[in-house]
Amino acid sequence: MMRLGIVLLAAGAGKRFGGNKLTAQVHGKPMYLWAMENIEEMKTELPAVVVTGTPEIVSAAEAKGMIAIFNGQPELGISLSIRLGIEAVIQEDRKVDGILFMVCDQPWLEKTTLVRLMSEFDGGILALSYGERRGNPVIFSREYLKELSELSGDIGGRQVMARHRENVRFLEVNDEKELQDIDKREQIEVIERQEEI
Repeated sequence: MMRLGIVLLAAGAGKRFGGNKLTAQVHGKPMYLWAMENIEEMKTELPAVVVTGTPEIVSAAEAKGMIAIFNGQPELGISLSIRLGIEAVIQEDRKVDGILFMVCDQPWLEKTTLVRLMSEFDGGILALSYGERRGNPVIFSREYLKELSELSGDIGGRQVMARHRENVRFLEVNDEKELQDIDKREQIEVIERQEEI
């Protein structure tokens, strides 16, 4: 397996959610904790960085032995979090082959899917998919880190993927729900009701 750092992006303002969605309860625990526990359970010795503007998430990351980077300017967009995450990973391990970028609002993403994604990666860009739907997490090899660091505003890795389509591969998930990212509070209620049926 290649040497991969992990960056968990957890600094979004959550405007459409109506508050900090990452601390909202999903199945009895804060949404951010699902992603964090997946990383913890993978027991990787490579750098795991959490970029956030929420003190609660900083404390939780540090308690789990992760590197917490405070982003106090979420209004500058996801590009700032990406840059801060890359800098922290490289500072910890200059020999990484690439970085796995995760978001905190996919509480139904399975640890086994993350493990499969990391083991399948052999360079270029690798993302998850379900049919025609594309989603996070995404692994970018080292050669794209400078380009990612130069993004600005609320533009993420999709722009880099679009420039290098010939080097992008997708790994199919078994359940589309794993790619579900939460933007509105009602989404949590709908999915939890479906699971109770």
